[in-house]
Amino acid sequence: MNTLIAKKAIEMLHDIKGIEKAIVLDNEDVEIITKLEEKDEQMNSLYIGRKHNIGVKKALGADILLAFVTNIEYEWPTDNLKIMYQGEIIGRDISDANEIKKYIDSNDHCVFGNIVVNFRKMKDLRNTTEPPLMIISAKTWNEAENMNFVSEALIASPSRLTDGYIKSKIPCGRDLHIGTFLVGLNIEIEGIEDFTVKNMMEN
Repeated sequence: MNTLIAKKAIEMLHDIKGIEKAIVLDNEDVEIITKLEEKDEQMNSLYIGRKHNIGVKKALGADILLAFVTNIEYEWPTDNLKIMYQGEIIGRDISDANEIKKYIDSNDHCVFGNIVVNFRKMKDLRNTTEPPLMIISAKTWNEAENMNFVSEALIASPSRLTDGYIKSKIPCGRDLHIGTFLVGLNIEIEGIEDFTVKNMMEN
């Protein structure tokens, strides 16, 4: 049953604009990616923060794990990254390029790619050895959660280390992929058991 669900999910991913290719990952892939993510979390940055990728951890613990690469047409998830310090949000990711430009010219903020951090709060970090915490969440994949027997579907953004690993697993032959994602699917065990028993009785 998991194989059929994974196959259907991959077909759905291939119908999404901007996704080049999706594949199923096995237990060995999960072990490798887990180690890569642990290594990435150990590389702290004083300003960007110590990473805590909640989304990837949830995806890695799911019943089915998929991965896909994207091209420039893919609509990336937004508002899935926050930088916290002592319980306060001091930074976040922004997808709107025009909004980022406003912060680039601001004396109150610093911009790291698409991450904007409150500069005044950052100044307070100079006298502390405790780095802020970068929390990366997953996004719910609503369409997949409408599938039979799927209780939860999450799309998570991995680290650069895992990004390289996924790209090595999915050679597209074109230099169009600009990012990678993991997809975690959790299965309704009771639903599958009822379905299996029903089929056995009918056959």
